[in-house]
Amino acid sequence: MEISQSVAHATVGAGGNLDRLTCPSSSASFNSTEICMEPNERTPLLSSSVSSQASPTSTAPGFYTKECLNWRTIGLLVMFTAGLSVATYLLWRETTDFVEMGYRLSLTQHDVWSGVRLEGQALLEAGSVVNVYVTHTASEECSENCAQLLHTLQNEHLGELPYNFLMAGDCEAYEARGWRYVSSYGRLPQESSLVLAFVGDFSVRLPSSCQLEMAEALLRELQRRKKLQPGYQLYALRNVSRGERDADALQHQLRHWPAYVGLQKVK
Repeated sequence: MEISQSVAHATVGAGGNLDRLTCPSSSASFNSTEICMEPNERTPLLSSSVSSQASPTSTAPGFYTKECLNWRTIGLLVMFTAGLSVATYLLWRETTDFVEMGYRLSLTQHDVWSGVRLEGQALLEAGSVVNVYVTHTASEECSENCAQLLHTLQNEHLGELPYNFLMAGDCEAYEARGWRYVSSYGRLPQESSLVLAFVGDFSVRLPSSCQLEMAEALLRELQRRKKLQPGYQLYALRNVSRGERDADALQHQLRHWPAYVGLQKVK
């Protein structure tokens, strides 16, 4: 039996330009006619059909997954940035001015400047602090790099300084034992008392105006945080082992403060 086949050539194009495609012959048991066309700008549907057959698997889900991952990464970065900003803001509030409260206070926290650990020390009675004792370090003064001077005093004291807070000549207040731990003055009612010290020797002359303002601002801040009772009593603290005129100029200045009640002597 003779097999015959017929191949038709279709012309696609314009302006006399012919796009001709000859389909290969194939064996068949019957007469067949094949029309083969090559896709071009006149046959857009043919081109898309061929492309869809060549790539039957869609890649759209892959793009959606990648997009979701990108948005998730952005969300995590935003959350991390927000948390870092909050932490920075809280630290800034502890070490900056409280102008909106009506006073200026620059307070440097213990862990920022001191390497002495306070865990295990006796604690102040929360909400029961009614006494404030004010003295001086009877040391050299500082107007800059005051943390370095405080480190020197710590080494001489062989541990944390016995004060709760210090007012230095750089117009900074430094947290030593803070409002959590008692001072190390044994003759004072420690659990209900805070000890503040001006950095320097003020037996003959007064602390600087910014040191005095820092001490007053600190007392107001302690009351605002409810670490000091509103009706507290203020004492000048004199270490008679240094002499009967120890902190004399400072004591005369404190007499003009509203909460002042007297002089307390210790050895």
